[in-house]
Parts: sequence; C-alpha cells; structure tokens
Amino acid sequence: MYAVLVLGLLSTAFSAVIDPSLTEWRLVKQDLERIMFPLRDYILEVKAFRPDTYNTNPPYSELFRTDKSTTMMIMLHSGTYKSHVGRLVWNTIKYDRGYDIAIEECNVRYQAYNSWPANKEKEQIWAWNFFDDRVELTCNGDLQYEQNFDEGEFSPYKPGLPEKCLALGSQEVDRLTLKHMAGEYIRARPKEGVVEPEEPASSSAPSGGPDDIVFATTPVPTEKTEKPTTEEPTSDDDGERYPTCNCWTRECGFCSKSACTVKQDLYNSEQGVTVTSHVKWVKLNSIMLFDEDGNSLGIFQWNLKRISLSGNCIACNSPSAIKKLGRGTEQTWTFSMKDGNVQIKVGGKVLYEQELMGRCRDIYSKVASFSFVDMSCQNSFSLTDEMEAGDQVVPDCGGTCPRE
Repeated sequence: MYAVLVLGLLSTAFSAVIDPSLTEWRLVKQDLERIMFPLRDYILEVKAFRPDTYNTNPPYSELFRTDKSTTMMIMLHSGTYKSHVGRLVWNTIKYDRGYDIAIEECNVRYQAYNSWPANKEKEQIWAWNFFDDRVELTCNGDLQYEQNFDEGEFSPYKPGLPEKCLALGSQEVDRLTLKHMAGEYIRARPKEGVVEPEEPASSSAPSGGPDDIVFATTPVPTEKTEKPTTEEPTSDDDGERYPTCNCWTRECGFCSKSACTVKQDLYNSEQGVTVTSHVKWVKLNSIMLFDEDGNSLGIFQWNLKRISLSGNCIACNSPSAIKKLGRGTEQTWTFSMKDGNVQIKVGGKVLYEQELMGRCRDIYSKVASFSFVDMSCQNSFSLTDEMEAGDQVVPDCGGTCPRE
C-alpha cells in the first residue's frame, strides 16, 4: 500500500490555503502524496529528472503503464480528495509513437510533445499553467502541450468527451494527488504579474483516429501573436455552401442514418471534399467515411498537430506546411483520396499526401458517402454536382444550425 503524506495546510471543503513553504522547491518523498494547491492562483512547477536508461519505443504493454520511471501523474480534486475532476499524465522523454502526454478528460489518446523535453537534458523544469479557457504545459520554457477546455476531443469509443473537458475548465481545483513522482521536486509560482496574450499565439513548433485507443525563475514565455488570416477558396470550391452538420446526434442515429450523409465516390473523385473551418492545435476536423451499405469504414481526422485515418492506415504528425497555417486561422481545405492517394490541399497546394497500401487501400476503395463528426455550424463545405446530399443534410442541419 502506498504511504500517504499530506502536505500543506488543513482546509475546509470550500477553500484551500497553500502552504507558503511550497513557493520554494519541496522534495516529493513518497509515491503518493497530497497537497493543497489552488491551480487558479499558482503555476505548478515540477523539477523532474530523466532516467539515464530509457526506451523510446517500448511495447504497448509497457508504453501505457503509468508507474514507469519516465512517467508522472497528478490527480486533480475540488473541495475534497474524494472529488476527482481530472488526471494529468506526462513523461520525461519523447516516445517514438507520440504517446507522451494526456489529460484524461480531454484527450482520446496520448498526445505528442512539440519537441524533446529540455533538449534531452537530464534535469527538467515543467510548468502546468491553468487559465480560464485552457491549460498549458512547458518544459524549460518551451511549450510542449496546450489544451483548450472547449476543444476536448470526440470519440464514440470514449463516452463523456468533450463534455468532461469543458467541465474541467470550470472546476475550482484546490488540491492535488501526486503519483509516481518520488524523487522529483514541486513548487508553486504565483500567477500575479503573469501577462496573458490577448489573442491565441501562432506556433510552428512540431508536434505529434478513434479506433486505437522555465527554468524556475523564468516568466511564462509570451509567444508572438499573429493576426488570423483567411485562405481564399480555390477554383475547385464552386458548389453550394452547406454547414458541416454533425452526424453524432440522436436524430442522425449517431452517424448510422444514411439521411445524414453525402453520397460521393471519393476513391474516384478528382474534386474531393472542400471544407472551410478554423484550424487549431487540438480541435480536430473529422470526416466519417461509409460504404454503399451505410457501414462506417473509418474516420479521417486532422489538425495542426496530427493526421489520422482509422484502422492504423494513417497516424502521423502534421507536416510543417500544415503547422505554418497558423492556429485559429480560417482555411479552405480539400480532402481527397483519389485512387488511394490521400491528400490535404490548401489554396490549390498539396500540403500533405499519403498513398494507402494493401488492406487500407482495399477498405477505403469502398467509400461511397461521408459525413462530418463533431464539427460546428460555423464550418461549411461545398456541395458539388458529383455529390448527393441526404434528406437531413440541409442548410440548417435539421434545426441544429439555425440560419440568421
């Protein structure tokens, strides 16, 4: 049984007072420790040490263990330790598969770091910074992970997302449980004086599908803010504009009704599907693909961090050309898979492509229709002559996207 050491001052279920000594480095002595820590008022810093021996490509049975020497875990509580509202898991190394970090309430699967933590140095200073709308994790001042609370990932295989992520953003986290962190150090850095950027910053730092499931005294870095730009539609974007109706609704039978799909022979289509949406680091653009009998073949998903196609057919980091689009910018992009060659185009330029082989080519050669999953009414797509919209693919998405 783990030994439990309670750090900090006693508090009621309604308020938490941090131990003033926590503003200096404190050694974590046990594998399970508890501290009073109001995350809204302090940045949580962790001084961690990369092990001398590690494996960046372990077997899956080892990869997902949270008690391995590279892994740290923090449980978030509100009001009482019995009230579990979140779980943070991250590692001191960057794994080949990108299984580096996750917030259980926001991520379907582990996310990839933007770069190797601390440039592979042994000593690392991590900083968890919770804002009203998002959370950021830096290592030695470099942003490694960011999650907006209103952009939790969606998966039919992990119920409760993205609602749990939005709920986490509204929680008053006032105490923490530290797990598997013996030998590391923690410290509280007051947020007073920390300046938040007025607009989301653009980042080109590199970084890491639903079936595989600062230095201590350095201020939080202020990233250069770029004004969002809008990508002009290409010449292929000549159809009638429709909102990207979300098929994951009761009315659409949670993507099981053909009336909520758009018929198109994507495998033989030169046009593909042209969509206008805001591209982000976390929020995914998701297109579900079906065969002629309405059976789901898989989901194509992409954002500024990664690209995936169900069935382990595509699972990779987004290339630099996509990252350079800029977070939060509105882009008109085209997804196509002509003859099994998957492409993402923006402004007529191919920013990503991958040829499907073997089993994956066989599966997706059967694509006969598509629909959108967990995409908002603010997004739209071009309904062209080679497409046939289902009865519920209408300009107001059956009332779920009211027209002005």
